[in-house]
Amino acid sequence: MTPYENLPGFDTYVLEESWVLDVTARPGSVVFRLDLVLTPEHPRYKLPHPGNNLFYLDGQLVFEKVTDLEWVAQGAPPAIDATGEIDYGHIDTMTWDSGLYELQGDWGEMRVRARAARLVLDDSGSGDRSS
Repeated sequence: MTPYENLPGFDTYVLEESWVLDVTARPGSVVFRLDLVLTPEHPRYKLPHPGNNLFYLDGQLVFEKVTDLEWVAQGAPPAIDATGEIDYGHIDTMTWDSGLYELQGDWGEMRVRARAARLVLDDSGSGDRSS
């Protein structure tokens, strides 16, 4: 299995530090709503506010054309973060090989067979959570 950083478009994000805010599984798709950590190499990166080491933006990890989903060990109950929002921890690991994606975190473990995975930043202009 290959680390997620080798997927096209994933190399300027840090999933291990990003917060999972919600997970939605529907026929044909799986979506993780995230507070995504951007690396300094990302074009939308900004210096974090004083007192914070990371820069966050709202976004989603989207699995498209899902043909098989296994969600086991659905994890611990969510926590309430400093802003009062529910979070489910991080995506501690994500690997892939030939359309099979394996993920693990406090929210559980998931194996997703999908045509593609992509990260999408929200375009609303809000979501800078580096404060």
